Amino acid sequence: MKRTCQTIIHGPWAYWVGATILGVLNLLVLIVRHQPWGVTQNIEHWAEWIGTNLGVLDDQGFTFMGLMTSSGTYLNLGLLLGAFWATLVASQARFRPIRNKKFFFSALIGGMLMGYGARIAYGCNVGALLNGIASSSLTGWIFAIAVFLGTWIGSKLLVKYLL
Repeated sequence: MKRTCQTIIHGPWAYWVGATILGVLNLLVLIVRHQPWGVTQNIEHWAEWIGTNLGVLDDQGFTFMGLMTSSGTYLNLGLLLGAFWATLVASQARFRPIRNKKFFFSALIGGMLMGYGARIAYGCNVGALLNGIASSSLTGWIFAIAVFLGTWIGSKLLVKYLL
């Protein structure tokens, strides 16, 4: 029992355990919200609210309290905090100063492209991949193939131009 508690708190967890927990939580989200889990649409709503308040966009009808009471906001915060917690318990969290500006800008541009791609594809790895495959959707499997191909191409470009 002591070993099990220590593994839960300090990791590492087996992949099947994480996959099972993620699957159960995904099912609970579907049951409670009556819609699948999605990340990017809520982020778009926050961006539209910020753009409206900065005067860049016309009024989109989003209010701060409306966004704060949205279940998507809490799911996104939970995703970020859960990923951070998993990194901490796996002893992988390292905060270091930026040494190479090339890596910084490549990560920044890559993140922006991923966010843009997720919005125009109407889903990210959570909405399009996880929920797509779980619901036996062909688009989920196509998304999975595209993710693996994109990762392979990106890693080749990373090695060739940045390392």
